[in-house]
Amino acid sequence: MSEKNIKDQENLDAKSEELDAKNETEDTAPADSIQFSVMFDDDDEADAAEDTEAAGAADSIYSSLAAAEASVATDAPKDETAADEQDSSETAADAEAESEPSEAEADALASADTSAAATARNAERVNETLNLAKSEPKDDLSAHEDKSRKAEPAMTLASRIDRVLVGGGADDVLLKTYPTFALNKVTLAGAKGKVNVLDGVEFACYAGHSYAVLISDDADSELTADVKRRALMGVMTGLVQPTSGAVMNKSANIAELEPVELRGHRLGIVPQLHALQPYLDAEHNVLYAMEASNRNFLKPKPVIARELLAKVGFSEATTGVAVGKLPEVQQRLVAIARAISTEAEVLILDEPTRGLNDDDTVTVFAALAKLAHSGDPKHCVIVLTASREIAEAADTLFEI
Repeated sequence: MSEKNIKDQENLDAKSEELDAKNETEDTAPADSIQFSVMFDDDDEADAAEDTEAAGAADSIYSSLAAAEASVATDAPKDETAADEQDSSETAADAEAESEPSEAEADALASADTSAAATARNAERVNETLNLAKSEPKDDLSAHEDKSRKAEPAMTLASRIDRVLVGGGADDVLLKTYPTFALNKVTLAGAKGKVNVLDGVEFACYAGHSYAVLISDDADSELTADVKRRALMGVMTGLVQPTSGAVMNKSANIAELEPVELRGHRLGIVPQLHALQPYLDAEHNVLYAMEASNRNFLKPKPVIARELLAKVGFSEATTGVAVGKLPEVQQRLVAIARAISTEAEVLILDEPTRGLNDDDTVTVFAALAKLAHSGDPKHCVIVLTASREIAEAADTLFEI
């Protein structure tokens, strides 16, 4: 150690002794005097010694003490402030942790926010669209449109069809409904060298109506009403082929149909002869015709037979009594029930009231009118007769 350092150390020791003595003296000072002490650690003393050596001289121990006191006074508030800040940050963190929602609550809040945002956007777009429609200017074409010309109101399809049908002109559409039964210019040649039995006969009949074909004698040709009637009955039922023309059932030419289909499905025929099986009762007469038609029925056939007999007004026992023993008017009613048992739409009768009195004639015509004007299906009833009085009872009369 150099002499200078030794001297400095001695001076320092001397100052320390003086300071100790002074402190002992101050211990006896009055109670109201201010006392404080400063603690130094070894590091601070070493730093002070190094600073003193670097400076080259130790001005005074008081300078060192003053610097130490200033350092302590400055560090203390900083430490307290830092502690307070730390406590505040911890308190805020705790409060934030307490106020933070759970994951479920957070998802619910996020979903609600998203839905609300989407609703707001949709409402905004709707408002923009409405505003655009209100503010959209008319195009140039509509602006220059001839205001004097008014647009025609929209027409329904039915109105347009009616307009075409009644409008006239070459482009009119003509609708033709096929009759239920019709003769189209039917001619039936007579025997060799004789006149035609039927010459261009033409008429049309529709379901829901009753028709009468009035047949009269022809004095010029010497053709009797019975000859003409039998010839017409054969042509209308398909038993006789006409020389020319056609007999039509709607759009079908009956000459092209099989007999089973024609007389078992399309035509119901009531001839004067062989209209019944006289040894069978009423119910079995109807069943006989149903079996011959080779049709399928939805209900048991005996049930249908009894219903048909009741429909035409048959008032006798349906079973157990042969039809040949029944009154003539009841036999005619059974024959009519047989004719409609095959569900044929066209009903052709050859002199159905011949030989009956007035009351029975009315009974038969009442049954025929009921078949024509009511029921499902409605029938096309055609009566061939030589009696004008009977013919005029029908809805429509044709003369041959």
